[in-house]
Amino acid sequence: MKPDGIDTSALLTMMSLIAAVWSVVPSATKLSFRLSLNWFDWLVMWAVLVIIHCFFFESVLATFGLPTFGPWLWGFDKSSTQYLLFLLLTSFVYWRSRRTRLTRWNIGLFDELTISLLHAGKHEELTDLLQRHLKSALDLAEPKTVRSSFANAIRPKRPEFQVVLQDDGSITLGVGAPMSPLFRRLFNFREWLADLVGPSQRVQRLAACVVKRLLSSRSLFWHIAISRPYLCIDVMERATLVEEGFQDEFFNALLANEASVIYSEIKNNQNFGKGGHRLALPDENRLLRFYCVDVDVAARLGVYRSVGEAILARIDADEDLEKKLNGRLLTFQEVGKYHDPVYAGICFFRIMVLEGLHQRIADHLWLHYMPFFSSRLVDRARELQPEDENHEFPTPLAYLLYEVVDATAVWIRDADSLTRPDEELLPDHPEGNHVHISFEAAEAIGRVIHPILMSPRVTRRLKQELLSVALTALRDLERRAHLAPLSKVMREHLIKPYGFKEQDNYLYALKHGFDEQDHVLRSCLGRFNEELNKALDTEL
Repeated sequence: MKPDGIDTSALLTMMSLIAAVWSVVPSATKLSFRLSLNWFDWLVMWAVLVIIHCFFFESVLATFGLPTFGPWLWGFDKSSTQYLLFLLLTSFVYWRSRRTRLTRWNIGLFDELTISLLHAGKHEELTDLLQRHLKSALDLAEPKTVRSSFANAIRPKRPEFQVVLQDDGSITLGVGAPMSPLFRRLFNFREWLADLVGPSQRVQRLAACVVKRLLSSRSLFWHIAISRPYLCIDVMERATLVEEGFQDEFFNALLANEASVIYSEIKNNQNFGKGGHRLALPDENRLLRFYCVDVDVAARLGVYRSVGEAILARIDADEDLEKKLNGRLLTFQEVGKYHDPVYAGICFFRIMVLEGLHQRIADHLWLHYMPFFSSRLVDRARELQPEDENHEFPTPLAYLLYEVVDATAVWIRDADSLTRPDEELLPDHPEGNHVHISFEAAEAIGRVIHPILMSPRVTRRLKQELLSVALTALRDLERRAHLAPLSKVMREHLIKPYGFKEQDNYLYALKHGFDEQDHVLRSCLGRFNEELNKALDTEL
């Protein structure tokens, strides 16, 4: 060791090395580093740097009569002490950078950083920053800690007058507030004390504004949804409280991009699980597991509306999608469907509603979107061509109609695997080991079949095939005596999809389709045939 200490060349070498390392640090890390240091951290850093430089200028300080360091203890000398201080300073900075989190002290700086990145269009850097700090920002916007609860208890109530929060943190009492100086002093003191204990209302409002501004930026959010989908899932419940359309935009973004996580998870989620047609949910399918492992989460967040409306919007407005769905089938049934937004949405509903049925949830999870999918797809179908009758599914759109009908039928048929022969089923009794969703699906299947049978753009062969799917499900119910209430609901809604007589010759189309079914199937559906004939006689 050198008793004279580290010379200036060594110091310059260390400073150059630090500058070189800093130059290759990712910009997002640099931005996060700015958030990690508060005034105390800067005080520590400058104090250490001042001490290090005091060693270099010890002889100069001695000439002015200032005290110098020494004698050295434990084998230390000037050189080793300078090196140790540099090492401690580096360790301290690294430790603080790894513990970066948003607080009420740096939320203003975070606001400035995000605004500059957002308006500069630097979405990747901003996404990296949000990956680190979005949860902390939501914590500030909606604090649920013991400190925040204590602060709310301290903060004075204001039921009879308005309190205006200024941007600088000051408070102005509005009309109706008591004019007593003592009351105002006490009020201000309690507000000051509450802000000292927990995040102030100004900080909460600022954090909420920052989060809302970022999540309401369509271009930024679509970038986050594709590149960091699981970040969106982690904050979904809290983010929807700040930005109501968060989940809607999330699924719009996912379905608009074939490389998004929803397509890969749907493709990798085709294995059957335990019981009925229920599908297994692998651990790697985090999106599906988030909503479906505990399907109450899907019901609470209303994900069916987000997915359903996204699918309907694409069917209605996407001209390129319409052209593809009305093209040749080719390999769509085996490969292409895994890149199709409508198929992805139908599969999401299929998995979610099956989970709801098997978890005995007393919510239909808006499986009634299926009739809308059916009618909108039929509306977008092209005119029939002579060779269409030669194919089971002449177009991808025809295959999607099959998926809609089959998913609805599966929700009905799984009631058999969930009930025992000695159980009594009640349609309006969603308690205990009920199959409420099966009853809801039995009501919906008539409205799914109706637009298909009535459309001149669906081939006769496809109409027979899809009606056969529904009637086969009905036959399976008829064979189980304890499922009689469910089969009764299904018969009623196949004959009267909307609960009243149709004026568009639907019954004639249904009767014609039934008569063209296989004779074995028709022989098992005698009661359905009787009720259908009775409805036709009534119409006459």
